[in-house]
Amino acid sequence: MIAPQRVFAEPPRRRLEPVRTATKRRTRRARRRLHAPVRAVALVTVLLLLPLLGYTALTARLTSLNYALAHAEDDRTKLLAETQRLDDRIVRLRSPERLAALATALHLHDPHVYALVRVPEPQAAPKPSGIALFAWFSGK
Repeated sequence: MIAPQRVFAEPPRRRLEPVRTATKRRTRRARRRLHAPVRAVALVTVLLLLPLLGYTALTARLTSLNYALAHAEDDRTKLLAETQRLDDRIVRLRSPERLAALATALHLHDPHVYALVRVPEPQAAPKPSGIALFAWFSGK
């Protein structure tokens, strides 16, 4: 009888890298390790500066809105003063004393005889008859 043979498992193969690839990987890792503190400082700086820049932008916007409000209030007071001045001028120009003085300067007087003028009522236009396309044939 044949004796069973023992099968030995092969040892796992190690992934061997070429020397050049390993060297590149080591230099990359070393470079990343050197740049890690710089990245951390940049991240902290950005995280600190973003809220400050936001605050500054909001403060600038608030200030510009305050200036715009002050300008609008100034315009409103000027317009109110102008309206008051024009209302006073209208009252002065419509005064009966002034109108009487102008009428006498132009030699105007009240009429001695009043006449009633009768204006005839407008008549409705006749309804068109026929086709509008041929209206120029009929001479109407």
